[in-house]
Amino acid sequence: MHINRSVAAETVVVILAAGQGTRMGRSDLAKVCFEIDGIPAINRTIATFKKHGFAGFLLVVGSRAEQVMETVSSKHPEVGYIFQSPQLGTGHAAKIASETLQNMRYSGNIIITMGDKFLDDGAVDSLLEGFIKQQAHASIFAIPKTKQTQGSGGRIFIDESGQAADIIEKPDLQKQAVVDEIRSILKTKDKLKSSLITKIAEKHISSPKKRASAVGELIEICKQHSGEIDKKQLMELLDCDKYNITVNGSRYTSSQIEKKCKFVNASLYMFKAEAFYQGVSLINNDNAQKEYYLTDIVKSINGIKDSAGKSKYSVKTISARNPDLIQGFNSPDELLRIQDYVRRIKDSAKTAVYDMSPQLPGNKYCTVDKWIEKIKNEKPSVKRWLKDTYGDHAPLHKRKCSTLLKTLSCYGKRFGFDQKVCIVRAPGRANIMGRHVDHRGGFNNYLAIDRETIMVAGPRDDSNVEAVNVEPVFFKNVKFNVNDIIGRFAWSDWINFVDSEWVRSMLLSKAGDWGNYIRASMVRLQHKFNDIKVNGMNLAVYGDVPIAAGLSSSSSIVVATLQAAIALNNFELTSSQFIDMCGEGEWFVGSRGGSGDHAAIRMGKRGKIAHVGHFPFRVEEIVDAPEDYQVMIANSYIKAAKSHGAKDMFNAKITSYNLGFELLRQRCPEFLHIAEYLRDIEPVKLGCKTSDIYRMFLKIPQQATRAELREMLSSDCREMIEKNFSSHKDPGTYHLRGVLLFGIAEIARSRLTLELLKCKDTTQIGRIMKISHDGDRVSRDDGTGKYIKVDDGCTDAYFNQLINDLHSEDPEKVTNAQLYMQPGYYACSTPEIDRMVDIAGSVAGVAGAQLAGAGLGGCIMILAKKKAAATVKKALTKDYYEPKGLKPAVLDCITVEGAGLVSL
Repeated sequence: MHINRSVAAETVVVILAAGQGTRMGRSDLAKVCFEIDGIPAINRTIATFKKHGFAGFLLVVGSRAEQVMETVSSKHPEVGYIFQSPQLGTGHAAKIASETLQNMRYSGNIIITMGDKFLDDGAVDSLLEGFIKQQAHASIFAIPKTKQTQGSGGRIFIDESGQAADIIEKPDLQKQAVVDEIRSILKTKDKLKSSLITKIAEKHISSPKKRASAVGELIEICKQHSGEIDKKQLMELLDCDKYNITVNGSRYTSSQIEKKCKFVNASLYMFKAEAFYQGVSLINNDNAQKEYYLTDIVKSINGIKDSAGKSKYSVKTISARNPDLIQGFNSPDELLRIQDYVRRIKDSAKTAVYDMSPQLPGNKYCTVDKWIEKIKNEKPSVKRWLKDTYGDHAPLHKRKCSTLLKTLSCYGKRFGFDQKVCIVRAPGRANIMGRHVDHRGGFNNYLAIDRETIMVAGPRDDSNVEAVNVEPVFFKNVKFNVNDIIGRFAWSDWINFVDSEWVRSMLLSKAGDWGNYIRASMVRLQHKFNDIKVNGMNLAVYGDVPIAAGLSSSSSIVVATLQAAIALNNFELTSSQFIDMCGEGEWFVGSRGGSGDHAAIRMGKRGKIAHVGHFPFRVEEIVDAPEDYQVMIANSYIKAAKSHGAKDMFNAKITSYNLGFELLRQRCPEFLHIAEYLRDIEPVKLGCKTSDIYRMFLKIPQQATRAELREMLSSDCREMIEKNFSSHKDPGTYHLRGVLLFGIAEIARSRLTLELLKCKDTTQIGRIMKISHDGDRVSRDDGTGKYIKVDDGCTDAYFNQLINDLHSEDPEKVTNAQLYMQPGYYACSTPEIDRMVDIAGSVAGVAGAQLAGAGLGGCIMILAKKKAAATVKKALTKDYYEPKGLKPAVLDCITVEGAGLVSL
């Protein structure tokens, strides 16, 4: 150890840190500054060398040089820097370092490594010991060729004497594979179709840019000859040095190289100065990528001969058995693997087995057979759980047991009855008041209903997720790999990722796929915990929440998936973290809503209504649901498919919110400089009168086009504007006043609902339900039974009248001019839903009716006295379902417990 530290003290460590790392998905962060277990990769590498006695460091910087220098200097102020411009490859960076060291007349040992790698202590130990024992002029640290390392590591060619003769990079191997396959075919043919040659090139080199660089002349010949190309012409090209790998004067095929080379280059080298200086000077860019490869230094040094014609310098490999001692990353998923490795060796001894099995008690985690036995035998624990979750409803208990058994059987048939699993349930939800405002910092008044998603979930030790449905005819099997998706991440920015062209293309190809909601949860979880590898799951799924009916069937899948994933991966999340992740996760499928639905599903209480606030998420109060009233859900059979065209309209409303709010802030700075969210536009918060808020509306246009919004908003909003527009097709016109007024008024209504529930004023709740629906209304009965279009009524005259009414001192006019009494114009209903609301509202005993959920189809919600429920069903059947030839679909909702693990 003393000898090692002595050698370390006589060595300078050159770290190449100029790369851009374009595949990492972040243009604002230098690749070497990405963190591994909370420490920038470059700082971690320097610290590792320091532990072994190294004190001299020289960093070659280029891309985002100031950021790299600032990052390093904060922890290692003694480090020196060289600037590389232009950046022509690692060999070019080494040339610059060589010139600097020679100018300093440095003659000690030199280590070259990369700043974008994880370097284990064992790698540095092995390098030093090997360099000293071998007495080599150059030592190359080599790791085994494995599935993980073979993709990017250059092959180290060792000749018969044990000398490292060359390092063959992957692009050159790919080029050789193209040549080898063409040569093989030409053994039996005199001509080849240009289309076949093109296919061969594409097969071995998938990137068009890399293909053009590697086999550009070959591609050009194919373009010139649309038909067949003569063997002679092809062989003249393929016999050129460029198209042949030659080591020590002998040619090798790609398969021969792969067979001979058992180790790959880990990009960690140690040199004596003389060998380094001479070797670097001979590096050129005669390769597939037209870059200066540092790896060419091996061939260069090996080619330097003494007076007797023998190699002047010895070049040896130091071969490690453990491929994890050095790990590089070129993409977020590769960085994730390193994070997981570091976490495991940090939390346990390197020789210990890290226990990743679910840490759940036996009443929540057992074999499929055991679950089935418990349910069929109606054990007391089963009865207790049913009563605690669903209340005293025997028919419902029977139905739920049947559902659980079906789902368990589905899992067992696909994955095995002896497999340990947990069971997750996630109910649908109904929102008494507070529609379209959770993402504005508003409030909701939620209850969880007895229609739900059931998932049986078993662990996996890889990143695959496989899901089967109890109804496979309607829902095809789902299979994906979390790492395959994570590898395309904009690593620090979830929004950039879900807005990326790749995600949009993937969703377009999988439009309407129920598996997208499973993907949403898994990918969001992995993004959130990017220092831990999230294991996949096997799933069997059942759901009876009506689809596209406004009862959050999709959100229940998101919640159930996340609940299962955190249970099987041993994560602990607060309720706030869980709900925020669900809401953000659903952005993956293209919507830009909030997390209100997920809050209702997760936080629901049997027989209760939860008053929930957002930003930050909180359950402000839980109150009793009205005892003598029944919440009913009636399905319009109009499907609001968020995965299709309706998504554009939903996101256009969000844009009206975002850009309208910003325009209000810019034009009313005297009031709105303190407004962070739309919920802040209310008299108490702003210290103003209600009439002042109406005057603010007069300062913005009722409607605006995209061009007008770009013109009206300040230039510093340009990025926000374009990001909003990119989420949907141009609707032509954005109803700024109507959407903003609806949101402000709905937040006021949702606040008021809590007080009305506490004082049991169901009549007033029903009244504001009707007003709330009018804000979403798109049609109205003209008095003859015909429904005509409702226009945006948020004109100057409308707001001026409200201001006059507030000043009138007439009690009725003043009341009707309050914010909570204004419908606004959100317009996400449908004519069918408007008709259903009016039919239900005409029944005696109905307090109110309104759109349920986000709209553009789905269901209506009815608050009716229990004794009026049958009459409501008859009225809807007679006046809506029967005329349309539809099966009546009116549900009496039972309030149940929120989502969670089944415990029997």
